[in-house]
Amino acid sequence: MGGAGELADEVARAAPAYLGASSRDPRVIEALARVDRADFLPPAERSGAYVDAPLPIGGGQTCSQPSMVAFMLDLLLLEPGLRVLEVGSGSGWAAALAAELVKPGGSVCACEILPSLAAALAERFAGRADIEVAEGDGSLGLPDRPPWDRVFLSAGVKRGFDPEPLVGRLAPGGILLYPEAFGALVRVRLDPRAPGGRRVEYWEGVRFVPLKGANS
Repeated sequence: MGGAGELADEVARAAPAYLGASSRDPRVIEALARVDRADFLPPAERSGAYVDAPLPIGGGQTCSQPSMVAFMLDLLLLEPGLRVLEVGSGSGWAAALAAELVKPGGSVCACEILPSLAAALAERFAGRADIEVAEGDGSLGLPDRPPWDRVFLSAGVKRGFDPEPLVGRLAPGGILLYPEAFGALVRVRLDPRAPGGRRVEYWEGVRFVPLKGANS
C-alpha cells in the first residue's frame, strides 16, 4: 500500500490525460501529499485510500476520485486569503485540501446536509480556525453569510440546474464550480470584461452522487 505522497505522484502523472486537461498546479499536488486521504475514510475503506478511485463513506455518499478532486481544486484557482464554500463536503477531504491552498489568511466552510456526516466533520475539524462546518442545505450558498470568493459543489446537480442563486453569492471576481450528476463539470467565473460579466466553461464526462437540497 502506498501513501499520500505516492497518491499525489499518481494524480500528477495522470493529469495530462484527465478530461483533456493540462498538468496540475504543483500547489495542488503538494496539498495531496500533505493531507492524507486515509484520515478521512471509514476504517473499512482505508486500505483503498491511495488508489485513484472514489470510495464509499456511508449514507450513499463517496469520497471522490483523487484525480477529480485535484482537477476541481485546480480549476478553482485557490489563493491565500480566499473565503471558500464547499457544498456537500462528505468526508471533508476536499475541504481540508482547499484549506491548505488558501493559507495563510483564508478559510473554508464545509457544508453537509446529512446529519451523520456533518457530525463527523465537526468532530474531525474541531479546534481548527480555518475550517468551519455548517450542517444543513448549502445549495443556495448560505445566503445569511457574507459573499464567497469561491463556491464549489462536491455532489452533482440535475440537468437544467439554475446556478444563479449560487452565482449571486459570489464576491467580485469569484468562481462557482459545480458538476452535473451525469454530464459536465461547469465553471462560472465573474469577469466584468466578459459578455454578461461572466465566463462559463465546461468539461464533459463526469459522474457524481446527486446533490441534496432545495436548489439541486
